[in-house]
Amino acid sequence: MGIVPSVDNRISAGNMLVALGMIVSVAVAWGNLSGRSDNMAAELSSVRAMAAANEARIRALETATARQDERMVLILDSLRKIESRIERGVHP
Repeated sequence: MGIVPSVDNRISAGNMLVALGMIVSVAVAWGNLSGRSDNMAAELSSVRAMAAANEARIRALETATARQDERMVLILDSLRKIESRIERGVHP
């Protein structure tokens, strides 16, 4: 038959050092994670602000493009009128 393991119910200095090391490791990990989460929250608000600014810029560009399109339509209309006058031979 096999050897039956036994458990010693005493607390030794080695057990205390291991427990202390685990507590310190958990505390350091907790601090790092909370610091990272704070940084991520700050970066998220920064990204949201940049997205809003980009949205405003895009709207301004769309508006400017629409105005340019309208101007081009007016220019083309004027050119067609001029071409029709030239074809008819009418001079002002």
